[in-house]
Amino acid sequence: MGKREKAEVLVVDDHSLVLEGICRVVNRMPEAVVADAVTSGIKAAELIAKRDYDIYILDVSIPDLSGFELIARIRELNEQALIIVNTMHEEVWIANRLAQSGVNAVILKASASSELAEAIRSVLLGKSYTCPRFASICRMLARHSAELLPHDLPTRRELEVLQGIAKGLSTREIAAQLSISENTVETFRKRLISKFDARNSVDMVLKAVSRGWLKLE
Repeated sequence: MGKREKAEVLVVDDHSLVLEGICRVVNRMPEAVVADAVTSGIKAAELIAKRDYDIYILDVSIPDLSGFELIARIRELNEQALIIVNTMHEEVWIANRLAQSGVNAVILKASASSELAEAIRSVLLGKSYTCPRFASICRMLARHSAELLPHDLPTRRELEVLQGIAKGLSTREIAAQLSISENTVETFRKRLISKFDARNSVDMVLKAVSRGWLKLE
């Protein structure tokens, strides 16, 4: 933080009421102050390119630019940046991706405001933080992952194909959505069937749901 008395925070959330709530929590803290607050991922990216912040608080589900893309951009500019993710998503594949993203703290929007304040204090002290609910999801993920050998864990791309299959999309539709060839989609399908020790695609989806890798909407 240099000589500044308070950590300067960038807040990004596409829901205005949530954004206002986060700002109130931050500005009540003696350790931090909101420097900028935006509802657009693209606007956030513009700010990030112009200056550095002490703490970044963002959601991963932002319509115009993925929160994961923002995390990647922040890390490119500052590997030591303090990033707190505040999200409503509890899906296992998102939890898995967050766990691998190297963020400093994760809290769920359903958590009490005190959780956000605790997350801010923790990251300023160089500690990581997860709210109890997200920590529980991570433990469940670890248990399910333990059922598979490390090389059998679904990759991010395989999970994207899996989600397409679960939604009933055709091979052609999945290929178009992910900008890959139909042959590649079928290769991923075969790998997933093997990894989940499934008889067919339907059995694979059912097993993925039961193990927490997939949530049907």
